[in-house]
Amino acid sequence: MSNTFRLAAQVVRAGPHHEVDAEGRLRPRRGGKGPGVVYLGNVVTTLIHGLQEAATLTMVKPPKFDEQRWELDVKAGDLSVRIHSRPYWGFGLFTKGYLNVLEFSGSDALRDRAVFDLVAALGQPPWAFAWPAASDRILSRLGFNRSEHAKAWKDGIQRGRDGLLDDIRTMEERRETVAKRLHAYLDDVGDSPTSTHRQHRLMEADEDLEHARKALKEDHAPGVERALARAEAALIEVDPLDEVPTSGQSEGVTSVLSVEDDLDVVDLT
Repeated sequence: MSNTFRLAAQVVRAGPHHEVDAEGRLRPRRGGKGPGVVYLGNVVTTLIHGLQEAATLTMVKPPKFDEQRWELDVKAGDLSVRIHSRPYWGFGLFTKGYLNVLEFSGSDALRDRAVFDLVAALGQPPWAFAWPAASDRILSRLGFNRSEHAKAWKDGIQRGRDGLLDDIRTMEERRETVAKRLHAYLDDVGDSPTSTHRQHRLMEADEDLEHARKALKEDHAPGVERALARAEAALIEVDPLDEVPTSGQSEGVTSVLSVEDDLDVVDLT
């Protein structure tokens, strides 16, 4: 597949929490001992929960006797990930004897962000295999030795981190442009309730940009996005070119950044 980035990840936990229905759709298991049980594992569930858009899940190869051996396609917007779940040690008798091969397809930015979010939320390095020597056979098929494979993961994480830093810098540049327009506006109109409000919102934008940088140091992408979304909303109210209410609410303004619920923060450094 063109423009595809392949990595392997150690599975740590898995359970009978999903099933494939009669039409081949993957869904949460509702109980009972019926056929079609799938052990997705912590890597895939973490990946799905961390995607920036709603995901479409297609079970390409449903499990048969081995509920943890399958192939799944995950599509979210312009990003696609095909996951192959395979045993690599102990004949598949233990959960940690499985790994997932993940094939990320899409733009570099989308793939790197997915890698960054996945590792941050997993809580352990996915390249740290429970049985390193046993992983060599599968890694060699991907074109890696163990050190090269670990580096590929880490490089993807760093590129995802750099992408978030670029987002912060872009918002900081916008802040400087808006601040210059505000200063020119204040020279013309002087003190007024509107002027005071705009200056107050500029200080709030500065605080939010600082929060964004702190969140990035913790590799907390949702925290970065929330802070940037707040800064964006504040700058809309600051900018004299934008006619918006001065009550602290930006009615009719839709942020270009998504704001999601909190996720666990994991320091990757």
